[in-house]
Amino acid sequence: MFGAINTQLPDAITTYEEAHAKWASIKPIRGREDQNTRPLARRANDSLTIRQDTKTNDIVVRLYSTDIVTYHSPDGDQANHITLEPYASALTNRIISSLFGYTHLHTHWADRDHPAPDHITGVNGRYYNTPDYAYIRCGDPEWTLVSGAKPFEVPRLDRKGGKQALRDANYYTFKLWLETRIRLGVIEFGYLWSRSPYKWTPRLAWQYLTAGEEGWAEVVKRMSSSTPLERELESLRRAVYSYAGCYDTETVEYFDSWQQLDAALRQMRRIA
Repeated sequence: MFGAINTQLPDAITTYEEAHAKWASIKPIRGREDQNTRPLARRANDSLTIRQDTKTNDIVVRLYSTDIVTYHSPDGDQANHITLEPYASALTNRIISSLFGYTHLHTHWADRDHPAPDHITGVNGRYYNTPDYAYIRCGDPEWTLVSGAKPFEVPRLDRKGGKQALRDANYYTFKLWLETRIRLGVIEFGYLWSRSPYKWTPRLAWQYLTAGEEGWAEVVKRMSSSTPLERELESLRRAVYSYAGCYDTETVEYFDSWQQLDAALRQMRRIA
């Protein structure tokens, strides 16, 4: 089912006029009661369709049971606007890319359950968090996001406060103790099978680190020899920072580059 669309994605449709002309050029499927809804990809595949809204004259592109793009009629109050409905799937992103390319906008709607935003829409080089919808004004040459964005809440570490928190938690002493035991070959990690660092709760990390060698041994039991030591220690440090309240939150409306966005998302997912 997916292959039919993957091998024949729709051509570019960037304006209402183009969308209406495309819809009008497609012959309805003979014998069907709904002559308004027409196949946008292969005629034998109803997964991707295009139709005209009989009340507003908007042109709507639908994937399965979700309206993913609406080209608003020039006869209404929303002339020269397009609405995108985020549906988290790789196929949706491919269709959006085919319809708009990367000239004006593209989407990064991920089908994942991360604490950080997963519905990102790029409009003219700016990246927005659009969890519910993206309402876009089509301009020449500028396209702009009119509404639908929610700000990013990015945690920022107070480095001076973080260093003090690590000292208060005996982290540096623990690290020296751990490295010495590793050199002596008398350390035994507990989670030998795990390839990911242990995800510490802030309270438990602080409790064990401040308990001396008995607590440090409990920390080591939760580490894995299959995970790089620095990753294990980073997870432990982040828990200490969280317990001591070393993170401030910066509200960001949008990012001007993918590199900035990617760095912020990584930070949000690490801290969450």
